[in-house]
Amino acid sequence: MAGHRCNDALMCLIFLASLGELGLKWFERLPEGSIKGWQQLAEAFITRFKTNTRTPKEVDHFLSVKMESGGSLKAYNAKYWETYNEILDCPTNLAIAQYKRGLPVRHRLRDSLMMCQPTTMESLMQQIKEHIRVEDDAVTATATRKANSVAVDRRIAGKVHSVG
Repeated sequence: MAGHRCNDALMCLIFLASLGELGLKWFERLPEGSIKGWQQLAEAFITRFKTNTRTPKEVDHFLSVKMESGGSLKAYNAKYWETYNEILDCPTNLAIAQYKRGLPVRHRLRDSLMMCQPTTMESLMQQIKEHIRVEDDAVTATATRKANSVAVDRRIAGKVHSVG
């Protein structure tokens, strides 16, 4: 294509073939005769779609991802993976180390990751899933106990009231 760079018609045709569904819809809605050449088409495209691009984050952005005090592991995990996916080239060992650093000291998962250090992202995700499952089970058990104690309290309160 470098040899045909001066051929505006060819460049426009090749550009059109490279567009996805959204780009094609935009192109088809351009007023007839509004584009005179390749340079104008390229500028119109960039003007329309540049606002929808996000710049990838750098590895140092991981430093701001921490589990909030009293926050759930599930919430921290979601925030971590969102950040991880926005970073282009993040070495696996750094990503694993930062996941551990983001957890509070003495957190069960942090201790577990120290004892059995994962070497792949898959093994890290597996350990995280296990701990999230345990955390969810504990929350469910606590909610069930509270519901049962409220029911018992109501029965006792009703009996006390009927005696009076």
